[in-house]
Amino acid sequence: MSTELTVTDPPDIFASALESFSRMENPFEVDDSSTVQNVELLIGTASARAKRRYLTSDQPLLEWRKFTDDYLAEFIRNEGRGNGNVDTCFHCRRNSLDCLPLFRCMECFPEDLVCENCCRRMHEFRPLDVVEKWNGKFFERISLKTIGVFVQLGHNARTACPNPRVVENFTVIHVNGIHTVRLHYCCCPNELVAGERWQQLLRRRWFPATHIDPQTAATYQVMNMFHILTLQGKVTTYDFYAGLEKMTDNAALVSLPDRYRSFSRMMKEWRHLKMAKRSGRGNDAERSLAETKNGEMGIKCPACPRPDVNLPENWREAPHKKRYLYWIFFAIDACFRLKRRLVSSEARDPDLDVGGSYFTEDAVFRDYLREVTDQNEMSTCTGLSALDHANTKHSRGYATTGVGIGVCARHEFIQLNGAVDLQKGERYANMDYAFASFLRHHHPDLTKVVSYDIACQWHKHVIQRVKSLPSLVACNLGLQKIKFAIPKLHIHGHQLGCQLKFSLNWLWGAGRTDDMGPGSRHGTMNDHFGHWNWVKLIGLGALLRKRHQVAMKEHHIQKESLREFTRGKGIETVQWKKRIEDWEDDQDQPERERTFSNPYELPKSGLTEHDVRLRLSEEEARQAQNGSFSLHEVGPTAFMSQLLELEDQQRSLSLNVIAKAFETSSQKTALMERRTKLMRLMGRIRSIQALYMPSAIHLLGQCRVEGEEHVENIPIIFPSNLTAEECSSGCHESLVKIEEQLREAQLRGTLDSLRNHLHMKSRLLTYRKSNVKAQSTITKSQALQLIL
Repeated sequence: MSTELTVTDPPDIFASALESFSRMENPFEVDDSSTVQNVELLIGTASARAKRRYLTSDQPLLEWRKFTDDYLAEFIRNEGRGNGNVDTCFHCRRNSLDCLPLFRCMECFPEDLVCENCCRRMHEFRPLDVVEKWNGKFFERISLKTIGVFVQLGHNARTACPNPRVVENFTVIHVNGIHTVRLHYCCCPNELVAGERWQQLLRRRWFPATHIDPQTAATYQVMNMFHILTLQGKVTTYDFYAGLEKMTDNAALVSLPDRYRSFSRMMKEWRHLKMAKRSGRGNDAERSLAETKNGEMGIKCPACPRPDVNLPENWREAPHKKRYLYWIFFAIDACFRLKRRLVSSEARDPDLDVGGSYFTEDAVFRDYLREVTDQNEMSTCTGLSALDHANTKHSRGYATTGVGIGVCARHEFIQLNGAVDLQKGERYANMDYAFASFLRHHHPDLTKVVSYDIACQWHKHVIQRVKSLPSLVACNLGLQKIKFAIPKLHIHGHQLGCQLKFSLNWLWGAGRTDDMGPGSRHGTMNDHFGHWNWVKLIGLGALLRKRHQVAMKEHHIQKESLREFTRGKGIETVQWKKRIEDWEDDQDQPERERTFSNPYELPKSGLTEHDVRLRLSEEEARQAQNGSFSLHEVGPTAFMSQLLELEDQQRSLSLNVIAKAFETSSQKTALMERRTKLMRLMGRIRSIQALYMPSAIHLLGQCRVEGEEHVENIPIIFPSNLTAEECSSGCHESLVKIEEQLREAQLRGTLDSLRNHLHMKSRLLTYRKSNVKAQSTITKSQALQLIL
């Protein structure tokens, strides 16, 4: 048996914490340690209550396996008549030849058998139950219409129409299968009261396949079931309908009517009507559904700032330190898995929701794209997905290669009219249109923070590009305050300058930020977008409460860490704080007018190797001008640089040989050429070394090469390899100092390179896990990782 660990709620702690929250002017300005302890206890209590601890002896499958034969016997028993009375009807209790109990219902709970008359009466109002009849050997499924059950529409449940319009084989799709029923439409003189035939079906909660003489319908139950399954489990229409066919006749003994296309069309209409109903369009008596405004049927984020909705009237006059409370955060990105092959067309598969929710208006967008050519604006700053797929040639056979989407970055609500199709990679034209399109639904006075994985390049001319968009979405971004950032998942794949300028870590006020035809595709995706926003909406309260609790606890930790770090620093702390505040205030100025440098930028650790060489060479040039004598035309700095370069080439060649990179004939030829070239370089350097380091030549004559005597195994003698006595007697006096400076610079450069490579590798591993799926791309990505 399993044991659940329970914790008694401490009401005094909850009350104390809530009382503390209510008394706070700013919930993030907490100095009361008891309040923080209460918050920690709240979080710990909730997490402990949610945990379950199972004993090691809790092995239900092993226990159940002992009863498998008994379970199987019950399965076989259910195939027969069991303990049912085979002579007397369970319902009417009659015992005669014309009242044999041969029928059972698989939907009703009782297992007892009933006669035909009782079965008919019991299912007058349950015409879609699955009923079976005993044929002497086994139960076989029958249609209820064979025993006289029919469905009357347009009348109350107890009254049959005296002059009905009868449909003998009306197909109904239900949660338990596909049924053929006998249907009676009302054709009384007052049939207008009953409604048209499609209205009579809808009033019985049956959705008609067509409004002209319908012969097929689907129940509201099956439509709602599939709607939930496809939203939650991404079940396709084909798989769901095939499952209904298997439920009806898994042995394929009966020819079922093919209503797959009808069901697909009904689901498309169902989604559209559900979205209109939930957005309140059905309660608007003044406008028809065709007059829906742009984005009107989408779900807005209730937590993002909206003037006249959730902001105070004087939000524009907020103090500088509080303005971040009224910033709105957006994230832009593309998904290249949402492809659509080049099938069907708008004429054959129209979109019922044209710009009414999450996708942009198709006609205007397509006209705009016809004027756009391939763009060559992408930089080599990052090798991430946007650049992998920009202007890609892997679009043959696809009408759409992906979808570009804008969301609110803090709460992950998909923006109204913020989704566009991508035809040939993640081009600026498509992403600009999506950005401008969803900005229509936000107040221009709000400060926007826009996060995009290539924001460092995309933002450069975005103001001019958005101005040139169609008038439906064009706007002047120059009049709005917009800040650009790169999300944390992508930031380490960028150059250091981009990391410093566009990182959310350094942005003051930033918060921490989860094949069809064209019409069917947009309708389905709009439906999924709406479901996503709805799930976010109903869970937003719990999410914000959890984030608030975490922020309270983290605020206390960070505040204590800062206090400990700045303890004893005195005036230095004040200077640090002033540098940060000056830089943050400077970010509101145009980029060309900013005067303060980024305080988070790592200071240079020292001169680079090239800088050291330049400085040493300049010093030698000054000495030469002053008449200083040189042993060789190659100066000490140039000689030491060549010695270090020789060591690097030896190391590289040795690693390649160890890795067995020279196996084929052409590779062995390349190996011989590299060794020959390296041997010649070593000979030239040895002749110079004999002048500057005679002690080294003496030591080399005493050295023995271990293994095969190849050029990569021949030792090199540096001043650092010599003893103090050998340096004083047989080494140029300046070489020790020159080697020390060059090696220190070499070390700094290597550490910087290693840091950048680790950032790039981390990003590439994350990107590969999230995006690389095909075998060819996996192989290429693995090769790239080996290089790194």
